[in-house]
Amino acid sequence: MTRLKCLAISRCHQVQKLPEEFGCLECLEELDLTGYESLQDILNSICKMKSLKRLYLSDCRQVRKLPEELGCLQCLEELVLRGCRSLLDIPNSICKIKCLQNLNLSGCIRVGKLPEELGCLECLKVLNLRECASLQDIPSSISKMKSLRGLYLCHCIRVEKLPEELGSLECLTLSIDGTAISCLPQSIYQMKGLNLEWSDECFFPDGFF
Repeated sequence: MTRLKCLAISRCHQVQKLPEEFGCLECLEELDLTGYESLQDILNSICKMKSLKRLYLSDCRQVRKLPEELGCLQCLEELVLRGCRSLLDIPNSICKIKCLQNLNLSGCIRVGKLPEELGCLECLKVLNLRECASLQDIPSSISKMKSLRGLYLCHCIRVEKLPEELGSLECLTLSIDGTAISCLPQSIYQMKGLNLEWSDECFFPDGFF
């Protein structure tokens, strides 16, 4: 079992705890725990999976926090936390995962803030924050994400503004429909290859069109 590369055991609705031995699966590249609706904790031992590239925790609705050592997963490329409705925050150590390309927090309705240094994720291509209803601010550091191609904020009802330097990004799909954003930063009209999804209430800077 120690050479196992993919483990998909989703929709085990009654499981409340995972075995500590999970961390012994050092060759594991993909772990799918989607739909563990009674699971309350993600074990720290998962952070010993040095080969892990894809971690799917969607609809783990009782999980309130992630391991502080999450940043030890240096090979992680995709982290999906969609529908983790009890999750309160994201550990700062996530900013150390330099290979991360896809971070999906859609439907994490209790996450109120993101790590300030999230922009250190230089390889991140997609940041999905749809329906993060408690989220209030987008860290200004995301303007450093030169690989970012999709920023999805639709129905983040408390987000009122975007970082001023967002225009430094290129070829970005930006979804802000259903947010409280009423005015876009001046820098955005400089953005090359922008695909904007918005509501009629947004105000565009002069010269945008």
